[in-house]
Amino acid sequence: MATMQTTPTNGYRRNRFYSNLKGQCLLKLPKDVSADELNVIFGLGYQSVAAAATFTFAQTAPRDLIIRDLVIDGVGGLVVTSINVSGDELVLGGPATSQSFSPGNQNRPSFDLPVAGGTQIKVTVTNNTAAAILLAPAFNID
Repeated sequence: MATMQTTPTNGYRRNRFYSNLKGQCLLKLPKDVSADELNVIFGLGYQSVAAAATFTFAQTAPRDLIIRDLVIDGVGGLVVTSINVSGDELVLGGPATSQSFSPGNQNRPSFDLPVAGGTQIKVTVTNNTAAAILLAPAFNID
């Protein structure tokens, strides 16, 4: 039975996947990984949105990145009315339900949009329920 290595190598615990790679594949893996390559989530903040209220989450991209898909732990009655990247609107027509962007939805829309560092990204939501909702929307990024 294989045992997981728990002794740090160069200050990091080795990943079992990498330790089993051989030959040419191993030569193509980077030896050093920068912090930027480890970032996988671009959070837009955390806010309680009151009943029947609209709120815009806004953040500035800290570096060049690719926004993949928006993740909102949505509930019924919450709608996304706008996704705006540097002035370009990504939601056309009417609002989209938050369930379209829920973590469990395997068919979430994927934008795959390159974004330059310093670009303003905004997501506007409307709470159509009778109670406040806590939200923390985020984009999966590369």
